[in-house]
Amino acid sequence: MDKIRTTDQFFVYAKANISANDFQVLSLLYQPIIGVLAFSLYSTLWHLINRQNLMSDHYLHSDLESILNNKVAKIEDARHHLEAIGLMNVYFHNDCFAYEMKLPSSAASFINDGILGSYLQNCVTDSRYEKILKLFRIVPVNKTDFLNLTKSFNDVFPAIPNGKKMTEGEFIATSRDKSININNNDFDFRIFVEGFPDENKVRNLLSDAVKEKIVNLAYVYDLDETAMHTVFAKAIDETYSSVDLAKLSKQARDHFKFDTAMSEPILEVDEKDLQDGNPTNPFDYFGTIGPKKLLSQLLGGLVSDSDLRVVERLIEEIKLDKGVVNVLLAYTIKNNNGDMPPYAYYQKIGMSWKRNQINDVRMALDYVRHLNSEYTRNQNPAEKKISNRVGKTSKPEVKIDWLDDYLKSIK
Repeated sequence: MDKIRTTDQFFVYAKANISANDFQVLSLLYQPIIGVLAFSLYSTLWHLINRQNLMSDHYLHSDLESILNNKVAKIEDARHHLEAIGLMNVYFHNDCFAYEMKLPSSAASFINDGILGSYLQNCVTDSRYEKILKLFRIVPVNKTDFLNLTKSFNDVFPAIPNGKKMTEGEFIATSRDKSININNNDFDFRIFVEGFPDENKVRNLLSDAVKEKIVNLAYVYDLDETAMHTVFAKAIDETYSSVDLAKLSKQARDHFKFDTAMSEPILEVDEKDLQDGNPTNPFDYFGTIGPKKLLSQLLGGLVSDSDLRVVERLIEEIKLDKGVVNVLLAYTIKNNNGDMPPYAYYQKIGMSWKRNQINDVRMALDYVRHLNSEYTRNQNPAEKKISNRVGKTSKPEVKIDWLDDYLKSIK
């Protein structure tokens, strides 16, 4: 169920308490992107939570209408902004919504994220952006001439001879949602760093956020360590003191366009050859194939940088798993007669999949099979009448009768 009604119940819960610092980040960094109503909704939901057990009572959405002085349709739209930016998860069961509140990123993670930082820059003027950053900047301590004497745990504490059983269960935590993660164990940062005039300075630039960005771009645009070395060199300043993540993305796309222009056209792929170089199991296939290769097979020709930019945004903005993105690409292209839809089309479906907690290839394939069965059932007038009586939509998003044939083609 997607649409909410004033009579629908909801409750709110969290796994950690929110702090004043979190609200400062929300007010100054998130609010320009998500808007005033989404910020008010987020704050209101947090204040409904009992801080002792981190769970609220049950409320009606009409209560939110009264508190926020807005119609439920606008409140739902604001909620979608919070979901998309990673501030809450939404679940539904037995006519009741469960709203899981997530802590915002730290100021450092937000600004260095690349995507969120770029969105904030786009929402405010350059002068205001600098003023906002000034409020979060700290003076770093130069530890160049200092010797690190910090003891590790095993230097101080002895090993326990007979370990007791670990305590299990859910406890109050301070964990925050990690940014998206692309598993690319083949990318060798040692090779990537080699060749820079000052390798140590480059290594200092490789924060977790920067490494993740590099791995994401290498995956999406099919770039090896040498190519990413060239791309990265164009995105850092002359003193090796900072890296522009937005520029890094642009340089990766430019490198891909140049590489594509210099390569020979790709011949249309015959369906019987789809298994070449790929696992025959559909779960492994969608979980391991790169987007460039998959799109070349689906589109039967060269892949443009704009096509891969769609993939990049699905991974980084909507935070879909890479295997789920592959299934989504096949799902949309096959249902659009072999044409690549624009990003807005992918964004709508991708956010729906994200709200439905489709987090891996198996769930994605099961989900499209479910949509197919929904379509088939709704062709039967008797079942269609039953479906409408229980409140389900009589028309699914897209017919997906291609799935079984496509899966057979890769076996």
